[in-house]
Amino acid sequence: MPNIEDEVPRPCKRQRLDVDSEPGGSADPEQPSGSGTDAARTEPELSERLRKVMLCTVCLELPHPDDSYQCSLGHIVCEDCVTRLLAEAALNNREAQCPHCRTHISWQELTKNLAVGQTLWELPKSCSDCEQQMEYKCMAKHLKTECAKRLVHCQYRCLGCTWQGCQEDSRQHEASCPNLQMSSDEIIHELATIDRLEQMAAQPLRQCHRQLSAPRISYEDLDLRWPQHSSRLNGELRFQSPTIFVFEESWRLRVKLVLGTGTERRLSYSLKILSSPQEVLLVKYFATLPAIHVRAKQLMDVEPQLNESFFNLAGQSSEFKLLPMSCQIATYRLLAMPRIKLRLWMMLN
Repeated sequence: MPNIEDEVPRPCKRQRLDVDSEPGGSADPEQPSGSGTDAARTEPELSERLRKVMLCTVCLELPHPDDSYQCSLGHIVCEDCVTRLLAEAALNNREAQCPHCRTHISWQELTKNLAVGQTLWELPKSCSDCEQQMEYKCMAKHLKTECAKRLVHCQYRCLGCTWQGCQEDSRQHEASCPNLQMSSDEIIHELATIDRLEQMAAQPLRQCHRQLSAPRISYEDLDLRWPQHSSRLNGELRFQSPTIFVFEESWRLRVKLVLGTGTERRLSYSLKILSSPQEVLLVKYFATLPAIHVRAKQLMDVEPQLNESFFNLAGQSSEFKLLPMSCQIATYRLLAMPRIKLRLWMMLN
C-alpha cells in the first residue's frame, strides 16, 4: 500500500534574501534597482504623517511622550491642555469635553496609550531654541549639553561673574570677562553680594522652616468646596474649607479666585477664627499642597510663604494674602483637581 504522506506535496520554503546583498536590494533580479531609494524617500514622509496624527488636538503641538493622554475615542491631548480644559470647565460649572469628539473627559476617564508614547519618543522634533531637528528621545540630552542656544553661566562664576547667556556667546564673553581683571578685594565683594542676594531669595522658605520648631504647631489637609455658579461676583469666586479645630479654637480657611483678563487666574487666601479666644493669639501660617493627594510634579506648585496675624475676636479674619503659585499652569493644575486640596500649616508662639 502506498504511503499517503509521500503523496502530500510539501510546502515550498520562502526564498531567503541574500545576506551579502546591499540594503534595499532584492533577491529578484527583475526588480528595479531603485526600490531602496524609494523606500528611503518615503521614510521621512511616513514620519511626518505619523507626527500629524500624534499632535495634541487642542494646541496642535507634539506632546511629551510621558504627558500624552487620550479620550475614550482615542483622540490625543497633552497634559497641559487637559489641565486647562478641566479647570475652565470647573470655573464655568460645566462638564469638560474632548474638543474633537465632545465626549466627557476627566482624570479618571483619560488613559495613556503605550504604543503612542513609544512612537512619540521616535518621532523627530525641533528644538525650541536652535530649531535643530532630532528624535524626541534625544531632546533632553541636547537641551542639557549640546544646544548652542542653551542658557549657561560664565565659567568664572566662582570669581563673582554673574553673566549668563547663550552657549554660543560664552566663549566671546569669557575671553574678555571683566572679573579676570579684578583684585582679590573686589572679587570678595562681588561674591558677598551674590551670597546676600541668594539668601534674600531663599528667605521665605527659610522662615517657614524655622517656624516648624515653634512650641505649638499643627497642620490640616483641607478640601475646598466649589462655590455655586451664581456666587460669582465682580469676576471673583470664593471657596471655603470645612471648620477645623486647632489650638482649642475653631477656624476656617477662605480662598478667593480672581478671574483676570484672558487666561490670568490669581488665588489668595485668608484665615478666619470662628470662636472667641481667651487671649490674643499671634498665629503664623502658610499653605502647601498635601503630598499624599498630588503627583510629584505638583509638590512645588504652591511656594511656601509665611504670613502672620493677630486674632482676639470671634469672626475676625486676616487679610487676603496672595497664594504664591510657581507658574500659571500650576494654578490650572490646582483648579483642575476633582477636589481642591490644600495643607494649612499653623504655628502659635
